[in-house]
Amino acid sequence: MGYERFGAYKVHERLGAGGMASVHRATIDIGGGVIREVALKRLLPQLADDKKFVEDFVREAKLAAQLHHPNIVRVLELGRQGSVYFIAMELVGGQSLLHLMKLAHAMRVVAPIGVIVAILAELLDALDYASTAIDDEGEPMAIVHRDLSPSNLIISDDGHVKIIDFGVAKAVSGKFMTNTGMVKGKLSYMANETLTGATVDTRADIFSIGVVAWELITGRRLFKGANEYDVITMVRAGAKEPPSLYNAACSPELDEIVMHALAYSRDDRWPSAAVMRNALDSVRRIHRDGTPEIATWKRTLIPETPGTEETTHMQLSTRDLLAEAAAPILPAPATSTVTAVEPIDSVDSVDPESLTDDTTISPPAPLRDE
Repeated sequence: MGYERFGAYKVHERLGAGGMASVHRATIDIGGGVIREVALKRLLPQLADDKKFVEDFVREAKLAAQLHHPNIVRVLELGRQGSVYFIAMELVGGQSLLHLMKLAHAMRVVAPIGVIVAILAELLDALDYASTAIDDEGEPMAIVHRDLSPSNLIISDDGHVKIIDFGVAKAVSGKFMTNTGMVKGKLSYMANETLTGATVDTRADIFSIGVVAWELITGRRLFKGANEYDVITMVRAGAKEPPSLYNAACSPELDEIVMHALAYSRDDRWPSAAVMRNALDSVRRIHRDGTPEIATWKRTLIPETPGTEETTHMQLSTRDLLAEAAAPILPAPATSTVTAVEPIDSVDSVDPESLTDDTTISPPAPLRDE
């Protein structure tokens, strides 16, 4: 099989592509005959001329490289090869949550409540870590993802949840408004303050998790519309129906947790991931599922056959996501028995011109699986 040479990397098949970057599986020789696989994300060439974008991208990727959490995909290397800026990330074997939700739709099933609660617990652990993490100089990073959605969440083969582009998402999707004033991004997972271009904090991520939770429980899209305007209108109208309306297995306690996360005003949401996670503990005492059960659920949708497992770092376009939003994952049941970030002032601005062809910014940890 052929490959493309990109600096020290051999670039193989494409894993995904979007309006700002492409992602390929790549390999690198780290010495001693050891070859490591990574997900190599390369910005599109036309973005290299946007100095402010590149500066933000470099700064946020440098911050993300300092995050070390089992539920966050690791940034292993940031650099520039010629005029192309790139990020080498941990390569995770598994499927995106969006892919699994689509498979569940085709099978007309929803995930067990215990599995959903276990997924939410891992997501909240990651958010809590990111919102309280400090950088190498002891300063709080206060990183907010701002782009949490099923396509940015990978369920690994061993049942762990992995968030893609944590911290980098702020730079990649920092410009939510186009020149014509149209909001860009995965609109149906954005809090109202993100849609309006207001300064956001971790409560925007809380809202996104609320949407993911609602959709996992119900097997339906929460904010679905024929076009961007319809979706924005629905988000601004707010979530009205509790998930138990479509899934009787959802308890009143879980209903309250999800709807609290979906509050229209951020002041009415859970104030932090830690507080929401603590509230979820009352449900976890009943549903004690963990990574083994998540992996089992995944295998019910994708039986493990040697040589057929895929690795996913795909980001779907807004158009694709809107197409997905046009119809519920499951039809409405006849009954209810269906079983954006504060500026990080503490980080100095990075001059992208200082990155030469051979310059990289890497975290202290070597390229290795953890």
